[in-house]
Amino acid sequence: LDKMVQKEGVYQHEKSEDFEAYLAAVGLPWVARKAAANTSPTIEISKDGEEWSLSIKTAIMSNVVKFVIGKEFEEKAPIIGKVQKALSTMEGERLVITTQTEKGEMRRTFTFTDSGFTMEMHALTLDVRCK
Repeated sequence: LDKMVQKEGVYQHEKSEDFEAYLAAVGLPWVARKAAANTSPTIEISKDGEEWSLSIKTAIMSNVVKFVIGKEFEEKAPIIGKVQKALSTMEGERLVITTQTEKGEMRRTFTFTDSGFTMEMHALTLDVRCK
């Protein structure tokens, strides 16, 4: 019997790869990039029935997104504050949130393991990635 990897919980950011370059490519201003790159967010993932909640908290901001897998939802982009349409899907042990932005399609993939999770961000149109 395969056991499902735990997805709900509170996670502490440990490291980033190419995050600041990704933020530059998607058009975030220099000051906002520096602030975001120097934060260590706490991420909380919870589920109530069919509704998931993704909460990201740092010293300078917090953002909560609620969604149902497979249903389109609106998400307010952190820092820039624009409301964008998004869709979440589950692909095995991965939660994928795809957002349509003015810079093209952005995809965040949360890959869960027994020791935590990795989040990869990919701006498909611009072909830039970070973890």
